[in-house]
Amino acid sequence: MSKRCTNAEKDFRVKTIYGLLSHGWPRGEVCQYAAKEWRVNERTADRYIAEARELIEQDCALTRQQFLAEALDRLRTYEIAAAKRGQMQVATNSVRLQAELIGLTN
Repeated sequence: MSKRCTNAEKDFRVKTIYGLLSHGWPRGEVCQYAAKEWRVNERTADRYIAEARELIEQDCALTRQQFLAEALDRLRTYEIAAAKRGQMQVATNSVRLQAELIGLTN
């Protein structure tokens, strides 16, 4: 019988599975990964998957205003980085998208 993992190990495993699910891994492959890496059975892997999916759901539970704020922040970051690299078309497109998001264009 294998020993139980610590809370820190469990958190690491759930966060690892969160990443795998975010990258589109199907349940079967996640279970195989968990079995190979951590020597856990399918039932334990399913519990980790369930917890990871709860975290994903929490992370995606944004209001429209929160999503808009995050999107605008990312676009500003892209605009600045593009301008520093001399990619003015990319910077201009970023500004255009920001204007669309806040409703300044049709």
